[in-house]
Amino acid sequence: MEPQQYIRLSVLNDMIHDTISSRFEGQRFWVLADITNHSYKADKKIHYFELVEKAQNGNTITAKMLGKSWGGGAGRIEEFEKNTGQAFTNNLHVLVQVSVDYHPLYGLSVSVLDIDSNFMLGILEQQRNATLERLVKENDYIQKVGDGYLTFNNRLKLPAVIQRVAVISSSSSAGNEDFRHTMLHNDFGYVFQIDDYYTVVQGDNNAKLFLNKLIEIYNTGIPYDAVVINRGGGSQSDFLIFDNYNIGRAVAKFPIPVITGIGHQKNVSIADLMAHTHTKTPTKAAEFIIAHNRSFELGILALQQNIVIKSQQVFHAHYKELNELKNAISRNARELIQLHGEELTRTNHQITSSSREVLYTHQKNLILAAQQLAQSPRMLFQQQKNDFWNIKNSIQNAASDYLRHEKLTLEYHQKSIRMMSPQNILRKGYAIVKVHDKIISSAENIEAGHEIELILKDAKLKSIVKEKIQYNGRETDL
Repeated sequence: MEPQQYIRLSVLNDMIHDTISSRFEGQRFWVLADITNHSYKADKKIHYFELVEKAQNGNTITAKMLGKSWGGGAGRIEEFEKNTGQAFTNNLHVLVQVSVDYHPLYGLSVSVLDIDSNFMLGILEQQRNATLERLVKENDYIQKVGDGYLTFNNRLKLPAVIQRVAVISSSSSAGNEDFRHTMLHNDFGYVFQIDDYYTVVQGDNNAKLFLNKLIEIYNTGIPYDAVVINRGGGSQSDFLIFDNYNIGRAVAKFPIPVITGIGHQKNVSIADLMAHTHTKTPTKAAEFIIAHNRSFELGILALQQNIVIKSQQVFHAHYKELNELKNAISRNARELIQLHGEELTRTNHQITSSSREVLYTHQKNLILAAQQLAQSPRMLFQQQKNDFWNIKNSIQNAASDYLRHEKLTLEYHQKSIRMMSPQNILRKGYAIVKVHDKIISSAENIEAGHEIELILKDAKLKSIVKEKIQYNGRETDL
């Protein structure tokens, strides 16, 4: 088999270059198109962009060409910006004069040599404005406020913590992978449940597929905290799906907060304007959610610290008060014990004195009895012996009874002391009433609306007096 004839790619490119150069050399064309995917290198004064043409009955791109402008063309663009007050940027519908170029490495493109200042807003921007006007006119839950829009969705309140998230994105989206990585590997250890709903996220003709994913999320009944719309970068024309009327309308009335991270750095889409929160990229959307949760955590930590500080302040204040109350009780108890101790000492002296007198009396009786016994030894001795034992028992019984009585009296006083202690009074259902940190026993200076503090056995209650009713202290039905 004979070897196939071939040429190098560079040779083919040179042939294409020669053909195009010979065909279009020196020719200039006025072209009507829209500017998309524009960027400007200020240091080199070079504009890079795409020229696109859309179908008349929709947003479908029918033609696209890479474009650039430098030198005299860049100067004409600068004049255009000064004359119109409109920056040369995306979504401009322009009439430009171009020349056709072909480069072996960079392919086919056009160079803008001149621009007609009569064209300012591009067809894409006109349609976008018309869509926004239609959304406001036909839907009462969408209102234009200044330069922004107030919708049902952006009036929703975000949950204090966002954890369960539904994500609409392309299955091959690198931006969605960045979103997931940022969410699942955050610096704070937050845990998220992320449910993916994959669909096509470019091309206006795929708007129905995108809309079905929103409907699917709603029909699941899952209580998502937020819905995130993710898309990576791309040319300006790739984002036309997010200017679709039906998608904007669905986002505006969706009952779950929608966060967009569509990935276009320069423009804001209609879906962004209708959503609760719009961010520039999927990563920014993840950072927004993490920052939202971090804000809640910091608030809780601050509240926790405040509670600890307040608790310590209250503890120290009441510890001092309880310590003073304890010292007062101890002091009163010592005074009572000392008082009753002195009374017991006097009683002891009285017992001793009385015992001596009784013994002296009986001693005299014994002497008399002894004299009588001397006269009648046996009978008298027996009689006096019985009398002696009776007297002895009487003395012992009298002393025991007296000591028992005094012991009961002392125990009674001790119980009285315990019963008078504030802790015992509080346990019986009574309360201590304080006004301005002073204990009161009369309501003379208390009126309705005053703040009082009630101390119970296990808590302190702060209350406002609702009504004051006079009470004579003799009623029993409390």
